[in-house]
Amino acid sequence: MFSEPTVFVDIETNGGNGPSGRIIEVGLIRVEEGQVVREYKSLVNPGTGVPVWIERLTGIKNSDLTHAPYFEDIASELREILDGAIFVAHNVRFDYSFFRSHFAALGHDYKPKLFCTVRMSRGMYPEHKGHSLEKIINRHGIVVEDRHRAYDDARAIYEFTRLAISEKGRDAFLANVALQMKTKTLPPNLDETKFAHLPTAPGIYIFEDEEGTPLYVGKSVNIRSRVMSHFANDTKVAKEMKISQRSFNVSYEQTDTEIEALLLESAKVKELQPTFNRLLRRKTTQSVLLKKYDDHGYLTIAIENRDLSDVTDLDKVYGVYTSRAKAKAALESLTRTYQLCPKLMGLEKAKSYCFRYQLGLCKGACGGEELPSGYNERAEFALGRSRIEVWPFKTKIAVKISELKSLIVDQWVIEGIMHHEFEPTLERLSNGFDIDTYKILRAYLRKNSGNVTPYA
Repeated sequence: MFSEPTVFVDIETNGGNGPSGRIIEVGLIRVEEGQVVREYKSLVNPGTGVPVWIERLTGIKNSDLTHAPYFEDIASELREILDGAIFVAHNVRFDYSFFRSHFAALGHDYKPKLFCTVRMSRGMYPEHKGHSLEKIINRHGIVVEDRHRAYDDARAIYEFTRLAISEKGRDAFLANVALQMKTKTLPPNLDETKFAHLPTAPGIYIFEDEEGTPLYVGKSVNIRSRVMSHFANDTKVAKEMKISQRSFNVSYEQTDTEIEALLLESAKVKELQPTFNRLLRRKTTQSVLLKKYDDHGYLTIAIENRDLSDVTDLDKVYGVYTSRAKAKAALESLTRTYQLCPKLMGLEKAKSYCFRYQLGLCKGACGGEELPSGYNERAEFALGRSRIEVWPFKTKIAVKISELKSLIVDQWVIEGIMHHEFEPTLERLSNGFDIDTYKILRAYLRKNSGNVTPYA
């Protein structure tokens, strides 16, 4: 089988991820020189309740775990079984991530060689579709007494490995082992050839699930390096593990420059709405802070839902948020910090003085005690960091992003791309104002002010 000691491992968990993830059962089979030399199975008390759906899936009930040993009670015996052995599992980085975190909590840094039987199945049986343990068991007629129990599933992957060697030959098996040792961080369902063709240039990449649905859109100045970094962290970061386990394909779009990658990422996230891109996903309308003045000349703020692509008075937008609750929380924080009037900030309704005036937290602008000039100056300062910056140029501008390209921008909207390779050619774009594009452009212009020229 393997040239080194090997332990076939399976675990059942409480269904949690990251810090909340706990092992509730372990099954291990240690093999040396092709012979089983030790077997081990045990329930594990997770120290917390197990959800009903896990009880139904595994048959392990909370009452079964009450008197089971904690992981720390069996850790020394597990370390003895695992010592010096290759760690083999189905979706190996998932099982390993739990052992790694559980051992780390006890002060032990566990870093074995890893071998994945999902990747083995994909590599040695490319003619088959579907490489879940359930499909492998049914396809190859492997007898399993108690499915979704740790020891029985560990025994299933052991028998499958023996079967693969018998059917496909030892040379094919050892070639798969060698490949996995070289590409140990790759997720189980992605073909190694996909990574071989990833460029080391700027651009975006898209992780897709089995149906081709986008899971995550990212950008980098080095696509291949960034993609690999996701999977290097999957045993430490719960989000990376979820992406790793659900990814069946990775596609990419190459760009010439980093800023093009930034802009393309922002656009693609809004277009595709990937599951794991929460920060860049935007609704059509957003909650904005709009500046107005009351009849007495005091600056006021109203929270309104707006489609910013249609907004023409951007100079009145003093903050953009994904929800009304976040807009209100931000406004509340500024009001407290700078002793602004909650009535004028739209946070409180009152006929005369606001309630905070009575507590000494408002300087009395709501009752006319603080003059509009002084109050407005403080309010402008408080809101200055979150406001949409007034367009700082008198005309449209050309922003050079490479020797061959410039962005044509007006009022923070990219109107087109000027190509300079031969005769100057303008590629017109149909865009409205977008808050993420605004942030990308503003940051780029601050660092590259020398790349700006007026555009008529």
